Amino acid sequence: MIIARERYLDDTPDLHLTLSLTTRTGVMHSLLSNVPESDREAVSDILVEALDRIEQELKAHAVRPATHP
Repeated sequence: MIIARERYLDDTPDLHLTLSLTTRTGVMHSLLSNVPESDREAVSDILVEALDRIEQELKAHAVRPATHP
């Protein structure tokens, strides 16, 4: 199972991030599959919060092309 969240740091396709949680064993897949939907949504919310923090760290360093009049 994969829970993934994506984000663009600007209006172009260049600054695109994906943060994903991937199960690697049958036991973990079963655990994540069997928790209530509300708990999977909570995990998704945690990924979004992490992506928010990552965006804050990276956005200030993003190289923007110079605009021409």
